[in-house]
Amino acid sequence: MQYLARVATNKFTSKRRLTSKELIQKARKLAQEIVAPITESVDKEGRFPKEAYDALKKQGFMGLLVPKEFGGLGFSIVEHASVCYELARKDATTGLCYMMHNTGTSGIISFGSAAMKDEFLPKIAKGERAIALAYSESGSGTHFGLPDISESLENGARVLNGRKSFVTSALQADFYMTNTNSCKIKGAHNTWLVDRTLPNMIHEDSAWDGLGMRGNASMPVWYNGVRVDEKYLLGKEGDGGNHAIAIVMYFVVGLAAVYTGLAQAAYECILEHTKKRKYTSGQALAGIEMVRVQLAEIYTKAQSSYALTMEAARSFKENESDAAGKIFASRIHAINVVMEACTQAMKLGGGTAYAKRLPLERYMRDSLASQVMAPGLDVLKIWLGEALVK
Repeated sequence: MQYLARVATNKFTSKRRLTSKELIQKARKLAQEIVAPITESVDKEGRFPKEAYDALKKQGFMGLLVPKEFGGLGFSIVEHASVCYELARKDATTGLCYMMHNTGTSGIISFGSAAMKDEFLPKIAKGERAIALAYSESGSGTHFGLPDISESLENGARVLNGRKSFVTSALQADFYMTNTNSCKIKGAHNTWLVDRTLPNMIHEDSAWDGLGMRGNASMPVWYNGVRVDEKYLLGKEGDGGNHAIAIVMYFVVGLAAVYTGLAQAAYECILEHTKKRKYTSGQALAGIEMVRVQLAEIYTKAQSSYALTMEAARSFKENESDAAGKIFASRIHAINVVMEACTQAMKLGGGTAYAKRLPLERYMRDSLASQVMAPGLDVLKIWLGEALVK
């Protein structure tokens, strides 16, 4: 009866399920019509892309990974990467924030109890719940899943104390997926869903003034004696380390997709510019052979990153033995590609690009985040090396 009630009340289940191709076309249309027009103001004002997030909620994209029986779209990590890519082609910040929501949702789907799924997944599918990731801490650098935040037991409730250094989409998401040190099993970690409105949750708002990715609303969050109900523990006690390993796959391939989309945006921008930029002779910049060589290099890099990212997602979906290696490699490659593509595009744009008359300077600033976002480049290479020799 509970399943039938979901089917009867959710607007997505009454329609024919979108194919993967149709979903991507829908994402591309949303990015063009809603995301693109606000990108400049999001960057200049350093504000969260609320219009884009509202549209993603309204059009069902927040439930991309949610199984159909909970009212979601029931897609996989492949479509997760595809939609992040399409959004990032117009605004990397929007793609980044959306990617993190999907990553958190994947954790609930994979490890949540039946009660937790019943509580969260239908609301996520309807756009009534958004998830942010609270993993980054000052003490763990660019490693993923090494918490400092502590737990204690008080009158049957778990009490959390500590500080998360960067929570992207903070104050815009409803719950933070938070990793902690278990107070019951020494050396083990837990994963919690923490309501951002709970007492003693302190947000250092107005703290984010990043060089790039300026709309991601990232800020430190203090857990100053935050009491959480045991029902919001994800999976089993002490199993947070295993959660992090699985969740990081959606996170890393999602980041690869975001930065690949940004590289593609740089290519599309400079291609259009070189076609329109004319010398006094009437020749277009794109008519110069060496400019075409540079365009060919940028295009090749962006396409190679897209191919590897999508192959990594497909491999994970099919549970192939080398999926983790491909995912780590896709992020490593995307970091190199987006930096090189944006740098080359800026050179071709010349004074016009440097004078900020093209969005390339924003792409360049956004691309720099690829170097510092956890897991860092060196950590990824370590993980890839370990995956290769297993």
